[in-house]
Amino acid sequence: MSEILTALKERRSVRVFTDEPVSPEDLKTIFEIASYAPTARNSQAWWATVVQGLDNIAKLNEEVKKANQKPGYERYRELTKTASYSINFHRAPVFIIVGVDREKSFCPSEDGALVIGYILLAAHDLGLGACWINQLGVISDEPDFRAYLTQLGFPPSHKIIGCVALGRRQSLPKVPDRVKDHFNVVG
Repeated sequence: MSEILTALKERRSVRVFTDEPVSPEDLKTIFEIASYAPTARNSQAWWATVVQGLDNIAKLNEEVKKANQKPGYERYRELTKTASYSINFHRAPVFIIVGVDREKSFCPSEDGALVIGYILLAAHDLGLGACWINQLGVISDEPDFRAYLTQLGFPPSHKIIGCVALGRRQSLPKVPDRVKDHFNVVG
């Protein structure tokens, strides 16, 4: 089996990280690889804002909690009300917010999903751990949260597609048993 196929089978969502920072070189490599993700009509209309440091991520977490308590944003309300809630699984030192320009992308959700997939695979190949997080997409356009995102440098025309908690993994989780036969062949 090729290295790529092996990596695809071995990559897992990692939720336990060491305190070791992610190097600038690793981040550069991750985003270089992400730039090769296919996008509809080759729009390449994605953007990532990288929030580093536990204090900065804690501030982001507080903004997420506030946005989820506002009318119209009930989906994660109960979850985000708890004192223990954190978008940052087990203190990952890096939190990546991925969005796609709604005006320039023909398929923003699909384009962003592929970019995140490339980020996850690049992180795995570098020996890092990563976990996809969906919760910010729901509040992407809540006015106060959008103002906060803009302060972080996240473009106003971009919708959040997903996020990635990233850090040095303590270990690689065991691959759970896989469900078989998810396909059929016609013809």
